[in-house]
Amino acid sequence: MSSKGGNTLRARALVIAGAIGSALVLTTSGTAAADAATDIAGDGVYLVNTELRPGTYVADGAADPAVACFWRRLWKVQTPSDYADPNYYVIASDFTRSRPIRVVIKATDVAFKTENCGGWHLVPDAPSTGSGGS
Repeated sequence: MSSKGGNTLRARALVIAGAIGSALVLTTSGTAAADAATDIAGDGVYLVNTELRPGTYVADGAADPAVACFWRRLWKVQTPSDYADPNYYVIASDFTRSRPIRVVIKATDVAFKTENCGGWHLVPDAPSTGSGGS
């Protein structure tokens, strides 16, 4: 095979590789560019910065006052092969019947898990008082 034929094959391979790479970038950039939600409809585990925007959230709690809300901020979503104790993955949590319920989900959290809390809504952060307290 002449070097001219070899160069043509390499050029075609580079064009194909470039097209595949461009398609991957377009596919993944469309997903990454989607805005994370500012509302949580109900029970579940939500990935922070992907499915859920960090910030201060408020929920009304369960419709039945006898049912407690249980929320958890997680540093890892537990899988079957992980350490068995689910509390190991909790950064902060609350089990409460108080209403309304308020939690600050941080950008460094991996996930937020909620049970029996109702819907959550992102609210503006409380203004700083200018004191050392906040």
